[in-house]
Amino acid sequence: MKKIIIALVAVMATCTLSAQELRWGATGGLNFAWLKSSVLNSSDCYLGFNLGAKVEMDMADAIKDGFYVDARLLYTLKGGQWQNMHQNLGYLELPLNFGYRYAINNDITLFGGLGPYFGLGLLGKNVDKAGDTKVKTDLFGEVYKSFDFGLNYNLGVELWNEWQIFLGFEHSLLNALKTDIDEVNVKYRPMNFYIGTAYMF
Repeated sequence: MKKIIIALVAVMATCTLSAQELRWGATGGLNFAWLKSSVLNSSDCYLGFNLGAKVEMDMADAIKDGFYVDARLLYTLKGGQWQNMHQNLGYLELPLNFGYRYAINNDITLFGGLGPYFGLGLLGKNVDKAGDTKVKTDLFGEVYKSFDFGLNYNLGVELWNEWQIFLGFEHSLLNALKTDIDEVNVKYRPMNFYIGTAYMF
């Protein structure tokens, strides 16, 4: 416990000393998600969203001009859909990226980054449709694991040192299923292509 407290104090001290190198912003976007299966049919695309906050730290002093690290804290809605069923999976997600930016001129900067993401399932529903009837069942803790971990990649452009527009892709490295289906070793991995925007203060 003491080690954790010391580590947190060190992180806070570093952030305080480097406050001039930090930028904060609000971010959001559209998700085009699906569930990839190892045995059964993968799902069709499920339209969701992501919304949250973003922080960036310039790493010019530590590494070289152009390098940065960023983090986003998001509520993101993923899932998948089949013919008469869809699943919506809402996660509290933390993507961490190491990236590089290249300034074309004073108004336009290109950037790209990659890194891991960590997700905690908050709201998950399976919706079965039979005519006009919908049957909803909970997923997290029952069928799917609450924790998710994977890799995240993005490319984008920043305009006027304020607005960012970016494309990204993330794929889970874990099997989302908590138990096997009919004693078959089935794996479902959340995948997501997203279009995002951010306003940096």
